[in-house]
Amino acid sequence: MGRASAEKRSGRQTVDDYLSFWRYSRRAIALVWSTHRSLTVALGLLTIAAGIMPAGIAYVGKLIVDAVVVAIDANRAGGAPDYARTFELVALEGVLVAALAGVQRGIGFCQSLLRVLLSQRVNLLILDKALTLTLAQFEDSELYDKLNRARQEASIRPLSLVNRTFALGQNAVSLGSYAGLLFAFSPWAVAILVAAGLPAFIAETRFSGERFRAFQWRS
Repeated sequence: MGRASAEKRSGRQTVDDYLSFWRYSRRAIALVWSTHRSLTVALGLLTIAAGIMPAGIAYVGKLIVDAVVVAIDANRAGGAPDYARTFELVALEGVLVAALAGVQRGIGFCQSLLRVLLSQRVNLLILDKALTLTLAQFEDSELYDKLNRARQEASIRPLSLVNRTFALGQNAVSLGSYAGLLFAFSPWAVAILVAAGLPAFIAETRFSGERFRAFQWRS
């Protein structure tokens, strides 16, 4: 009976942690949005592009294989293989790979700028909050520790949460694009892809909260 109630509380806590992640992510994104809207939009667009491009590269690779097979068949039949089509696809794949590398560099550039701007913004918010406090509140060790931790982690924690949220969206876009390509091949391949990702998702959801609580307890 006690074990069942403990498992029930653990499941409820996991759901609560999952919902709290989205709640804090929304607040972090709102903070980053108010810090610099253009960089936030650029980061979102680059993240979407980084999620779509790998599927595009895979599809062009499939076209290259098809073109090579057609050229081999044409050569065996005594015809003239269309090498230009193959070279065009190889060049297109090279462009996509270079574009993906550029998009990843752009994401890193936006994150670096947002880290600096967000650190300055959070420090200003902390100073504004400190101006409203009394001397007795400054003597409270717990409140002082919270302000000090917020100042030290101003350039790390909010942007890290936003980056994780965007990374989750990027992975979702990549998974959806790959699923679209695989669905044209076989619906069972999509089902296998989803089933293969479930264990890692469940494990990450189950143990990430405990890892965070252990890290917070140590700090």
